[in-house]
Amino acid sequence: MKRPLVFLGAGLVAVAALASGVTKPAQFSATATVETKAGTRSMPFNLVVASPMTMEEAQPLKEVLAKGGQHALANAIRGAGRGRIQLGGFEYPIDLVVAEPASGGGVRYYVVSTRAMSYDEVNAGSSSTTHPFSVFVVNVPGFGMGDGRIYPRAALSIDEEGHVRAEQYEGRPGTIKDVKRLK
Repeated sequence: MKRPLVFLGAGLVAVAALASGVTKPAQFSATATVETKAGTRSMPFNLVVASPMTMEEAQPLKEVLAKGGQHALANAIRGAGRGRIQLGGFEYPIDLVVAEPASGGGVRYYVVSTRAMSYDEVNAGSSSTTHPFSVFVVNVPGFGMGDGRIYPRAALSIDEEGHVRAEQYEGRPGTIKDVKRLK
């Protein structure tokens, strides 16, 4: 199942992002829900965005993905130190965060880690490094609670129209709910 992630796109949105200050550090709490082989799992998590990028700043990465594929992109962003995701007792690095203004004065964050995460890993302590990315799409409204999608084990691709898409392996993408800004 492919879902669009249009986070490496238009320069006009980047200008609006800079003007509105969406590239400031932020911290959120939320609940992620995914379907696993053992059933539906929900777990609270914290998202710390230390250094988000605009879409314009992320444009060169789109070319890296198009020319070099998954591993080239993973190598290009790995270790960027753009924040962290705390899920249960595990902490995952954020290697790419792209922020764009959303309707109603909110912000949409596209968060990518080169460390694919698995709820089975949290619950059973097993490793799940066979897929290169974890992707969170987090919608934070100007007021109230936000929502989003989680792709715990994903590959990224570029479609015919030039949009970046996330493909979730082994099931459907999960949901994110009750996104609350902490800072």
